[in-house]
Amino acid sequence: MTGLLVSVRSAAEAELALAGGADLIDVKEPRRGSLGAAEPAVWDEVRQVVGGRTPVSAALGELLTDFRAENLKHAQGLTLAKVGLAGCAATSDWASRWIRAMRDLPAGVQPVAVLYADRRTARSPSAEELLPIAASLRAPYLLLDTFDKSAGRLLNHLSLDQVAILTEQAAKHDMRLVLAGSLDEASIRRLAPLRPAYFAVRGAACGGDRTQAIELVRVKRLAEVVRTSVAAAAREVA
Repeated sequence: MTGLLVSVRSAAEAELALAGGADLIDVKEPRRGSLGAAEPAVWDEVRQVVGGRTPVSAALGELLTDFRAENLKHAQGLTLAKVGLAGCAATSDWASRWIRAMRDLPAGVQPVAVLYADRRTARSPSAEELLPIAASLRAPYLLLDTFDKSAGRLLNHLSLDQVAILTEQAAKHDMRLVLAGSLDEASIRRLAPLRPAYFAVRGAACGGDRTQAIELVRVKRLAEVVRTSVAAAAREVA
């Protein structure tokens, strides 16, 4: 099954995302970058509002810049947490640092591996480097995202065939893809045959700019597009 992940920056936005049909609520602060971390107090407020109706994940920032290890203790109650690896291709100890951070997550919080489609810009590790390490942490998902939100959508950086190959590579490590990267309705329809675990959106659920507020009608529309596109892809295969 493929669901809709909506990234929110407040409890009020979480309510709208849930009302619109989101299957997973993700907490981030879009003004702080692709995986900008919200304050831990926001995590608490969102968890309270969601009340177990869906899983809740949170972005924790970039490992080498704004990730704060002291915030890990506040992650209790989250389902998933992710840390970006921008800049890590230029460092020799990124793997040990990331492993240490993910092993310090509270019990019950699973790590998500993050692969940037524009990894030359992000200077982040490749799938070949990342997947075995993520598998050792038993990460259930590989998030395929874009680092530079001004440089186009996911499919401007990778072809559909390349994303399909990553889907297969992740599956060999018992991981499913979460597809992000400024996705719009057309992107979701093109990617639907790959049946990722989730399509992750922020900007498409807002008024165009990812820093603007989420709109209920947009979330409802995206949830419908995910449902119908995946169903249509399944019928074609059958």
